[in-house]
Amino acid sequence: FDPWFNFRATEYMVSHGWRAFQAWFDEGVWYPLGRHVGSTTYPGLQLTAWGIHSALHAAGYPVSLNDVCVFIPAGFGALAAGITGLLAWEVTRKPNAAVAATAIMAILPAHLMRSIAGGYDNESIAITAMVTTFYLWVRALRDDGAWPAAVLCGLSYIYMVAAWGGYVFVLNMIGLHATALVLVGWFSPRLWRAYTLWFLIGTAGAIFGPARYLVGWQPFQSLEQLGPTAVFFGLQLLQLTELMARRRRLDATGKLLLRLKVFGYAGVAVAAAGALLLPEGFIGPLSARVRGLFIKHTKTGNPLVDSVAEHQATPAAVYWHYFHFTIVATPLGLITTVFKDKSDAKLFLVVYTMVGGYFSGKMIRLVLLISPAATVCAGAFIDFCIAFLLDALSATEADAEPKGKKEPPPRGTKPGKPGKGVKKPPAARTDKQPTADGGSLFWQELEEVYHENVVLRRSLGLLMATVLGLALFRFVPHSFALAQSLSEPQIMVRGRTRDGSFVVIDDFREAYWWLKNSTPQDARIMAWWDYGYQINGVANRTTIADGN
Repeated sequence: FDPWFNFRATEYMVSHGWRAFQAWFDEGVWYPLGRHVGSTTYPGLQLTAWGIHSALHAAGYPVSLNDVCVFIPAGFGALAAGITGLLAWEVTRKPNAAVAATAIMAILPAHLMRSIAGGYDNESIAITAMVTTFYLWVRALRDDGAWPAAVLCGLSYIYMVAAWGGYVFVLNMIGLHATALVLVGWFSPRLWRAYTLWFLIGTAGAIFGPARYLVGWQPFQSLEQLGPTAVFFGLQLLQLTELMARRRRLDATGKLLLRLKVFGYAGVAVAAAGALLLPEGFIGPLSARVRGLFIKHTKTGNPLVDSVAEHQATPAAVYWHYFHFTIVATPLGLITTVFKDKSDAKLFLVVYTMVGGYFSGKMIRLVLLISPAATVCAGAFIDFCIAFLLDALSATEADAEPKGKKEPPPRGTKPGKPGKGVKKPPAARTDKQPTADGGSLFWQELEEVYHENVVLRRSLGLLMATVLGLALFRFVPHSFALAQSLSEPQIMVRGRTRDGSFVVIDDFREAYWWLKNSTPQDARIMAWWDYGYQINGVANRTTIADGN
């Protein structure tokens, strides 16, 4: 139902301009209270449509605003698929993984639910902004000369803030990844530089950018946004201690003691300043919706919000419905990726998959958040299967020679005894020899058996390729069938008669047109809140309640 309000708001912005939109008080909704749209709407979607519409007209293509709004979700969905491929490349450095991730993201039902043409909603551009921000973040950590990507990451984050309230997830994801890098001992000036640039640019754009009326000073007041702010100041202290330790030429122990001292002083100073300077209530609690993601059975307190189906916990069947085989390939791809050639980008994939997987289980609509991570993992698993199959098919009998095969003893000697003129080797010192536990020996023996048996290698490769091929054979038609159902209009319902022929049930549209043609223009319509958007958008009548 949201696209109807979004289109109506876009029409107002295009007709009256940005300043009038910010000051717009809509008296046609929530009668008799009304609604101040400028301070209750993330305007990124409307600004995007307005910009594309103006650019096309300036270029000599007189496209209607309706057509622009209809095709924005599909166009940005294509962009999201391509950028997800770039993210897969940055994480795995494998072209096959990047191509596979791009193809899967393009048809994945979890992504299609917000990238179908006509689904003119905030998430349709927000997913593209989110994936772009994540890609630029890991790109900024590739090497010391990649810091310009952090600047672009900050700009992409500003667009994400303007597009959707889900920017809080992006904010905390980057903060968690930086924290994880520090905890595993991978802190570096590169991380400090990238996070500092991203945080300063992104936070300034969030506070003073297009969504400033919604965001305000929440990065420094909202409990769900204070974590990344604390990470920012923590990284500054870490970089300071690194410089001090280098000047003093401290060893590891001395550096640790210096860090403890600096962080201790900083903690005391922050606690004292907070207690003495900050007014009571300056730091707000977690919102009811965020608390509901952590505490079982917690509701938002708004019965209208709690009644929405996509705000309920995610059943297990939903994952197969929207992800199909990728829900199985995700953990397999994660395992085959992260335990080889560790990097900052791979650690990001681990954090993203775990955090996104947790939140996707708390609310049905949040399965959208995990779709890029699942796609990257599935692409990595497909690349692993391709490499495994090619390695198995290229194996020859020469490759099957056992490692460390001993030469036969000289003629005339008994096995196990040295020949004449050969000195007996000294007895081995058992206290100096490396030992291996039973588990290590078992896996080592399995690896040797695998390498020595060419038939086994080829059989396993063909088996893996067959299973993957069957999964893809079922996944593609499943995605296209679901895409067809997701593309159905919301005010017209397709059905079948007893003889199997299709029939279009047009009752909703006819009812809205009846309201438009048969009621006074100042009529107030009372209906369940879902239909408020459509009554406003199609019938052009004032409603008692709508979806916001």
